[in-house]
Amino acid sequence: MKDLGNSSNRLRGAVLAILAGLSCMVAAPYAQAQVLYGSLIGTVSDPSASVIPSATVTVTEKNTGIKREGTSDGGGRYSFVNVMPGVYNIKVTAKGFKGFTKTDITVTPSSIGREDITLEVGQMTETITVSGNAVELQTDKADTHSVIDSKAITSLPLGGYRNYQTLINLVPGATPAALQNSITDTPGRALATNVNGGNAQTNITRIDGATSVNVWLPHHVGYVTPEENVEVVNITTGAGDAEQGMAGSSAITLVTKSGTNAIHGSAFEFHDDQHLKARNFFQAAGTAKPLSIFNNFGGTIGGPVMKNKLFYFLSFDGTRQRQAGPGFYTVPTAPLRTGDFSAVSTLIYDPTTGTNGVGRQAFAGNKIPLSRIDPIANKIQAYYPGTNYVGPNVQANNYFASGGPTLNRNYFDAKGNYTQSSKQTMFAKYGRMWATSGGKAVFGVGGGPGLPGSDPGLGDTLIQVATIGHTRTLSPNLLLDGVLGYQRQDQSVLPNDYGTNYGTQFGIPNTNGPDPRQSGFPNIGISGYTGFGVPNWMPVTRIE
Repeated sequence: MKDLGNSSNRLRGAVLAILAGLSCMVAAPYAQAQVLYGSLIGTVSDPSASVIPSATVTVTEKNTGIKREGTSDGGGRYSFVNVMPGVYNIKVTAKGFKGFTKTDITVTPSSIGREDITLEVGQMTETITVSGNAVELQTDKADTHSVIDSKAITSLPLGGYRNYQTLINLVPGATPAALQNSITDTPGRALATNVNGGNAQTNITRIDGATSVNVWLPHHVGYVTPEENVEVVNITTGAGDAEQGMAGSSAITLVTKSGTNAIHGSAFEFHDDQHLKARNFFQAAGTAKPLSIFNNFGGTIGGPVMKNKLFYFLSFDGTRQRQAGPGFYTVPTAPLRTGDFSAVSTLIYDPTTGTNGVGRQAFAGNKIPLSRIDPIANKIQAYYPGTNYVGPNVQANNYFASGGPTLNRNYFDAKGNYTQSSKQTMFAKYGRMWATSGGKAVFGVGGGPGLPGSDPGLGDTLIQVATIGHTRTLSPNLLLDGVLGYQRQDQSVLPNDYGTNYGTQFGIPNTNGPDPRQSGFPNIGISGYTGFGVPNWMPVTRIE
């Protein structure tokens, strides 16, 4: 539920948060990049290892054509901070030396790439080109991190829901990621993991620089970015930078894809069903395998609006799942419904006989006369279905039902990037996930447990994220960087019996209240039998 709190305190807190987010100033001789970006640094020298000052250094992103230019200082050092993740070429020129170009240098978020350049004596019109990007030991940062790029995410198997979080299993110190909550209230199917023995709630994920967390279930990321929309993920597990605060076990930085100078995109469809799966070992031969249908489909497209300046990227991801499983439940047999307990060894005594339990008389034949059965009990037991399965014990596990959770989920993501100049860039991102998920109760409106693997109700969930980011280089050692993020989750989970006052129908006063959230079938537990009602956390409506 949303805590209204003190409005004036909340307003002051919001203003302070916005000011803090928009006014991150960095001033240092060789400033490190902010969390969302990477850095390129190095030293320019000649073959004798003497440094070369005033060399012109230009970095160019291969896919967008965006350029940054600088010069080496008196110590031959150059530094580019707040570099958007991507693949870059470096070109270095200096008077009296041959030009030098190195291609295909990968920049990842929250990391520093070092490229030391050695220039050969010669004419500037001559150029030496070096291709490739050899893996080098990290020497300019103390943190421990792992990087998962888009190629790995699209190429490696990701399991049932194609969640990029599956690959966090490959990070040293991480336990296998697993689903933690039902599909009803977490249709994004976020995965939880423990890193280096820490609490899963302290794994903090930033999407394009803005923190995303499920307030209701903080061990989950708030917005599970679809696999086809992920550009790169950086997982820092030790000695993180100060700007990665609020994180404990790990600081996860995710950057979504952006458009480039070339129009590019993808289309995909993944299908799975019970016919492609093996029969359960315990399932009787000749019986049909339970229904299991999974479809994941969608596509992406990105390109330029203004070449080298303005880019867009759009993606859609849809999931349709129907899952069924077998379940056995215990319901009263037909004789028991009429008061005939002759097949039961326990004697049934007439409560109107005897005094304080002494001198009681059993019903003749262990049968309760129909006239003695309470009308309310008859109304309640009418919600029990008849037995449909005969096993070793006719009194137990005598009702078979199959079914399971359902998931209808859609994602839409849009991102725009704008480069005003080599000193100023900005971006805006919007993501939206809407889903209907959940299941049905074994006894319908009467409740009872959800059919195998599901809850006895449906949830409608809408999650929205919006982010704007801006960075401006004010001088070689002073920059302004800011990210402002917004996330909202609207969720309503309603049981199958929502809105009905069963207390009035049964004649039991005060069973339900005037608020619709107090409606529904009462929780009734009968020893040895499957009970009625729904979990006490239903219904729920929340805005976070």
